Formats: sequence, C-alpha cells, structure tokens
Amino acid sequence: MSAEIVQAPAKINLFLEVFPRPPEARLHPVDTVLEKVDLCDLVRLEVTPGRIELECNLPELANQENLAWRAAVLLKERFSVRAGVRIGLEKRIPLQAGLGGGSSDAAAVLLTLNRLWALQLPRSELDGLALELGSDVPAFLEPGRCRATGYGQQVAPLPFKSRWNYLLFLTGIAISTGEAYREIDNLTYLPASSKIILRGVELDDFSGVSKGLFNRFEEVALSTRDEVKRFKEEIDRFYPHNLLCGSGGAFFALVKEAEAGETGNIQRLSQRLRCRIVSVTGIRGS
Repeated sequence: MSAEIVQAPAKINLFLEVFPRPPEARLHPVDTVLEKVDLCDLVRLEVTPGRIELECNLPELANQENLAWRAAVLLKERFSVRAGVRIGLEKRIPLQAGLGGGSSDAAAVLLTLNRLWALQLPRSELDGLALELGSDVPAFLEPGRCRATGYGQQVAPLPFKSRWNYLLFLTGIAISTGEAYREIDNLTYLPASSKIILRGVELDDFSGVSKGLFNRFEEVALSTRDEVKRFKEEIDRFYPHNLLCGSGGAFFALVKEAEAGETGNIQRLSQRLRCRIVSVTGIRGS
C-alpha cells in the first residue's frame, strides 16, 4: 500500500481583520495575510483496505472531532472511495495558540489523499471541501505566503522574495476561537485596511510590513484578558513589531535575522516571561 509523510506548517497572520457576520451566514468575512513558518506537524498517511484510522502522539486528539480525521471522512464519503487510510499525527504545533495546527493537518490530508487515492480533484474543488472543514483550511492549500478574503475561501498567493524571521512567544494562554468571535460580535469599529501590509510584502520591505501588522483579535484579547495585556507589554519592551497569533494566545515578533540569532537575550526573556520562545522563519512551500 502507498504511504507518504508530509509536513503541515504553522501559520501566523501578519494582518487579520474580521468583518461583521451577515445574519444569514455561519462564518465571519475576513481579510488576512498569512505566512507559513517552519514549525510543522508531521502527518503520515498510509493507504489501507477500507477503514479510516487515526493515531496521534497526543492521545486525546485521536478522535472523530479531529480535523485530519474529518478531512479523510469527507473525501471518502463524498467520492465513494473504497480504500481506507491510516493517519499518524505527530503534533509539534502548540494547541489553542492561534497557529492553525488543526487546519494545517486537515489541508495536508486533503492534498495527500487526493494523490494517494488518485482522485485528481482540481484545486477549486479542494478549496470548497476545505471551507466545509473550517475557514482557515483553504489558506493551507496554498503552499506559501498568501492572502485570504471572503469567508477564507478566496486565497491568492503573495510574493516571496526573501525569508522573514520571527520569534514565537508560546504563552500557554488558551483562547477559544469561538469565544473570540463572539466578543468581536459585540464590538463597533471601522474596518482596518490591508493596503500597507500588502505593499510591504510586494516590495519586500521590513519597515512597511512592520507598520502594517494588525490583528482585530488582539484588540479583543487586550481589553478582556489581563494576562494577555501583561505579555504584550513585556514583549513591547524588547520587540516592538509584535502581534497576537490568530485568535491567540501565542504572540509573534517580526525581527531582523541578527535578532533571531540572539540566543542569550531570547533565553533571558523566556525566563522573565516564563514562556517558551521559538525562532522560526517563513517558508516558500512547494
């Protein structure tokens, strides 16, 4: 039987605006610029005679709510696939950190089973299936830096002229994505524009990208969670170009390559904040 091992990368949102949810819709429209980084889950898929099986190094995630499982079931049932698959997940991306690990795993399963089960589905059809699984999943079908609009299903690649460096601050603060969206529903605000960040990406301009960093979820988290505010204030003292990851609760800082290699400073800050700090870079994908 055929088998593959693939990497499912984490993402950070360099820009993330959430628009009010229309009354008839189940999702919020978004405008987001995403960067995939070299912190990855490992996903092993082995074709089997008929069943779908899931194993994970975190046993509590090996269940039918797992997005990787749901992605395999969706393909198998939608296209009457007779074969099965054994999915092995090695989780390296922290949970409930806003890094998109579950969505990335699901996209990896869709893309890989499309090959292993010889479905030969076009990208447009995979995009639709991905959106059924979650609004973050379509962006992970795009291998590198990208922009997602609409309900997350309109994904366009962005220029990747050089690798950018980041520090991830894994705070250990868990924030429910559903709760974060509900809190946004209670806000009144003027939507932010992605023009500055898109221009910075196009020109490969560190200063422009730094000025364009924005996340609507950060505004919510800072106003409702004291521990998030404390982390933000501490990070600001050392790395001013920082932002909440997705709906939280990890942070990232956009840094120069030299800053990413300052292991002594990073270790001291890690001890000060009592959190793990990981140096990562953006990836182009394949």
